[in-house]
Amino acid sequence: MTTWTLWLGALLVVGGSAALFKHQAVAARALWVLAVLDFAAAAVGAVTASEVSLPLLLAVVIAIVATGALVAVTVPSKNPRERVSADG
Repeated sequence: MTTWTLWLGALLVVGGSAALFKHQAVAARALWVLAVLDFAAAAVGAVTASEVSLPLLLAVVIAIVATGALVAVTVPSKNPRERVSADG
C-alpha cells in the first residue's frame, strides 16, 4: 500500500508543478499540501508495517521535506517584487 501512496503523492507533486507552470500558484500549493499529507500517510504506513524498510522510510522523509520546500517557496509575499512564485 505504501508504494501506491508514494505514486499518488508523486502525481500530486507533478500536478502542482503543472499548475504553477500555468501561473496558478494557489492550486499548486493546494496540490502540494495534499501531497505532503499523502507522504505523511505513507510514512505512517511504512513505520507500522510488519517489516520496516529503512530505504523506503528515507524516501518518504525526503519526499515530505522536498514537497514542504515547494509549498514554502510559493508563499505569496506582501511585496510583489519579492514574489518567488509564478504570479508575476
